[in-house]
Amino acid sequence: MVREALFAAQVLAAASPDVHQQLPAGPAAITRALVSAVPIAAPDQMGGLPPDALKRADTYRERERQFISGLTPPKGGSAEELQLYESRVRVERVIVSLFDSKDAPKVAAGFALDVDFDREAAFIDELLRNLPVPWLAPYLNLIAGHRKLCGGATEDGRRQLGRARDGGHPLIRVAALHLLDGVAFCPEQ
Repeated sequence: MVREALFAAQVLAAASPDVHQQLPAGPAAITRALVSAVPIAAPDQMGGLPPDALKRADTYRERERQFISGLTPPKGGSAEELQLYESRVRVERVIVSLFDSKDAPKVAAGFALDVDFDREAAFIDELLRNLPVPWLAPYLNLIAGHRKLCGGATEDGRRQLGRARDGGHPLIRVAALHLLDGVAFCPEQ
C-alpha cells in the first residue's frame, strides 16, 4: 500500500510541472501523457507529429474531456487510499481516451481497478499471456516496456516497446518510438 501511494504521489508530481519548466511538446508530450497518465498537451504543443497521430491526439483530447470514471471513490478513505483511487482513475482515463472500442470503458475500469502498481510490468506481462481484448495489447506493451526501461531491464523493455510500436495505434507508436530513441522519461527517478 505504501509503494502504491508513493507511485501515486510520483504520478501526481509528474502531473504538476514546475512553472519554470517548459512542458514537453510533440512526441515527448504524447509519451508523458500516456506513461504518466496526465492530461494530453494542447494542440499547439503537438508539432512534429505525423498526420495520423495528430488526428488521434484530437480524438484523444475530446474523449479525455468527456471522460467519466466508472470507478467508485472510497468512502471515508484515507489520503493514501484517495491518492491510489486517483491514480487508478488516471489510468482508466488514458485507456478510454486511446481506444474507441464499445467495451473500452468497462475494460479500462477493470484494468485500472486490478493493476498492481507495485509490480506493474510483471502484472501486465501476466495479463498479456491470456489477454481477452487484443486491442489493449499495444498500450499494455508500452506501459510495461516503459516500466522495464525505468527499472533497468533495458533489453526486455526495448523488446516490449517494439511490440507497442508495431501494435497499430498512432499515439502509442509515437510514444514507443520516443522511448526507443533513448529518451527514457522516468518520473520516479
